[in-house]
Amino acid sequence: MQSAFGCCGPDGDFFANLDIATLFVVTVFIMAAGGLLLIFAWVQNRGTHALAWWGAAYLMLAPATALFGLRGQISDFWSIEISNVVFALAYGALWSGARVFEGRAPRLLWASAGAVVWFIACRFDVFLASLWARVLLGSLLLGTYSLLFIWELWRGRHDGLISRWPTMAILGFHASLFFFRILLASFLPFPQGALPPDQRMAAIMVFWWLFHAFAITFLLLALAKERVEQNYKLASLTDALTGIPNRRGFSERAERLIARCKADNTPLTLLLCDLDHFKSINDRFGHLAGDELLIAFAKSLTRSLRPLDLVGRVGGEEFVALLPGIPPTAVMEIAERVRTTFASAGRSVRGLKVQATVSIGTASTAVTDYSFAALYAVADEALYRAKQKGRNRTELGRPSLSMVSGTAAR
Repeated sequence: MQSAFGCCGPDGDFFANLDIATLFVVTVFIMAAGGLLLIFAWVQNRGTHALAWWGAAYLMLAPATALFGLRGQISDFWSIEISNVVFALAYGALWSGARVFEGRAPRLLWASAGAVVWFIACRFDVFLASLWARVLLGSLLLGTYSLLFIWELWRGRHDGLISRWPTMAILGFHASLFFFRILLASFLPFPQGALPPDQRMAAIMVFWWLFHAFAITFLLLALAKERVEQNYKLASLTDALTGIPNRRGFSERAERLIARCKADNTPLTLLLCDLDHFKSINDRFGHLAGDELLIAFAKSLTRSLRPLDLVGRVGGEEFVALLPGIPPTAVMEIAERVRTTFASAGRSVRGLKVQATVSIGTASTAVTDYSFAALYAVADEALYRAKQKGRNRTELGRPSLSMVSGTAAR
């Protein structure tokens, strides 16, 4: 029986005129080159560990594909048993890379289980003698790993990475081919079935593997690049000490939140918080204690509010929060909860009794317009009054002068 590399017979058809041996060689080369590119990209950016997993997977796919294509020219031990063991390991590594990319730990046992299952199955002569059994098991293993890869990418779909979608689409089509292959085991050229190999079908299959190898390598690199750029942008918008948005990050999100609330006529409240005597605490207990105190307040503020509320650090010891949908009657209760929660959390830091407190000024769209500048100005004036009255207290914002004059004019 002819090997895959020996199928020839041009008849005028595009695919029939493609040389299968050449396509196989190019496919193996693309996989090896793709693996090296992915590894090189990982070396350039060690933080993206998924690239190492994907690179290793493609470096395994290259020899596995070569062994598979040499069916009939080398022993079945290498072209059937070993090639499919390496295929299963490679697809398990691709899935593991997807898990790592999405911030989850790889499941090494399950990632290698497919290779173990195939190797054990090959110890039975009845399995090796059955074409359908080999196609069934191999297709199920690789198809399942492909679906797991897609599932990991689907779970992280809300992060805004554009390359995620074409990657899932190509992987989905690739996975469907594995399951479709089960139904046509006797008619497909790889592995050779009961019928003579069909040149056109063989060319189409190898051409798809070539396209798949190139496209997925490109898309995985694009995914990693998008994630790195996203992380850099996130870092530029996040306060490095507390992990909450910095002034720039808070301002960008605040403008969007204010616009939504204005369009829906939803009440909006701003809390402006300033830690009392922070410079004195820094001088007495040291900057490490001061940093710990800032971290403690950020955590206290976040715990005291809802997940939908927006918080940020806009100055050295100054924090701000925007609370959508809060009626004016509930503002004092919420602000007091923030104040008392921190009064408890700030009693001691690093084993030192610092007795830290916070003063809070509030502003609401009930007393000013839907503008961050206007809300901030009202809350800043209220915060000043809280400081003047002895600190460790909350003061409600008063109507702005523009609103007062506007009311008088009416």
